[in-house]
Amino acid sequence: MNNFSNLCSIHINTTRNNTILTATNSEGKVLATKTAGLVLKSKRGKRSVPQGALLSGESLGSFLLERGFLTSIVKVKGFGGGRENALQGLITSGLDIIQIVDITAHPHNGCRPRKARRI
Repeated sequence: MNNFSNLCSIHINTTRNNTILTATNSEGKVLATKTAGLVLKSKRGKRSVPQGALLSGESLGSFLLERGFLTSIVKVKGFGGGRENALQGLITSGLDIIQIVDITAHPHNGCRPRKARRI
């Protein structure tokens, strides 16, 4: 079975414009943060492509493997385009993922609607 002493938690936050990956240890301290903008090193507008999320996932996974973290729990938040690609990048880097949790917030009743327009 796996050795869970080197367990880390990876938070993936996807929006329409960017994908942010944050790795924390078991105590909650941030180990590394990767975004599509940091990995691509390009101008604005290219961060939203799924390829950037794939590259940032691979980069974060290889960084964690160098530090000795072999297993991870992944928490995904948001509905952006890089959601699946960031997971695929983590898997291809060789990191062992034991659990994937979706923590996307959804309103139970939502905000109060606008007043109806009368003509």
